[in-house]
Amino acid sequence: MKKHALFSIILMTGIAIGLVSPVTASESQPLDVLQARIDQGLAVLNGAPCRTPACRTHKEERLWQLSLELFDFSTMSRLALSSHWQDFTPEQQTVFVRQFAAFLRRTYLPALLERYNGEQIEYVRQVQLSPTRARVDALVRWRDRKIPISAKMMYRERVWKIYDVSSLGISAVKNYRAQFHWMLQEETPDQVIEILKTRKGRTL
Repeated sequence: MKKHALFSIILMTGIAIGLVSPVTASESQPLDVLQARIDQGLAVLNGAPCRTPACRTHKEERLWQLSLELFDFSTMSRLALSSHWQDFTPEQQTVFVRQFAAFLRRTYLPALLERYNGEQIEYVRQVQLSPTRARVDALVRWRDRKIPISAKMMYRERVWKIYDVSSLGISAVKNYRAQFHWMLQEETPDQVIEILKTRKGRTL
């Protein structure tokens, strides 16, 4: 299974979570939130396929707006830059978060819409890391295989949000952290932001 397809499925897991109504009081645990939302989100993805470009564009935009409510792109950005975060001015940090999120959209959403083929999720466990952090482990059923994935979540403003996903020991945040660290050895923060504005693909 190619890494591009794998990360598309991982992102699919998260995006699908956002395709439902707000969490109820009975769904206060991270795993409960994930399961309740994914079940309904996958029902949407398994619905009638789009037959026109306009429909596809509308579906992608809907998925993206919902993913903005689910993923903590600010925390993801800080973790991806690691110590380099302090090299960015507050204004550059704001722009970086926006452009990094847009880069992830260009990289994964089209692949999600193209490659999703009825994959299902099997939930394994919830690990409470702290009162405001948790990890949910699950398996993605892909063909005759079960691909392990983990979603790290943070509780903020009474909502659990994903700040990192990983599979087979590969963390999305750590993957991009290594790339940004390498880039910032030679590029300035402004140059890195400009690269993000135009780049498309897993590798920066």
